[in-house]
Amino acid sequence: MSRSRDESGRFESTITDQQLLKVFDYEDDPVLTTAEVTEGLGRFGVDVTTEAVRRRLDRLAEEGAVSKKQFGARAVGWWAEVAPTLSTETAARVTERRDADEWSEL
Repeated sequence: MSRSRDESGRFESTITDQQLLKVFDYEDDPVLTTAEVTEGLGRFGVDVTTEAVRRRLDRLAEEGAVSKKQFGARAVGWWAEVAPTLSTETAARVTERRDADEWSEL
């Protein structure tokens, strides 16, 4: 399957802001590394690189949806400032699966 490109020739994003913010809702720790966010997306069936997640988190930080803190030369922690907006159907499925032992795609 071929990925589509935007007007400047770059590959278009394969993750949405909502998918990314959803990871923060599912994790127990409110502050996550880029690798942890990438791993969380993988649990939902989203295959994306850590670099793509970092770029998206940087953009969301500029928009005020997430914040970050540098914890050393290379370590960065991220946290969500807003909650994702869920569709009525997705919200019902989240409620149903909240106490499930396994993650499943929404």
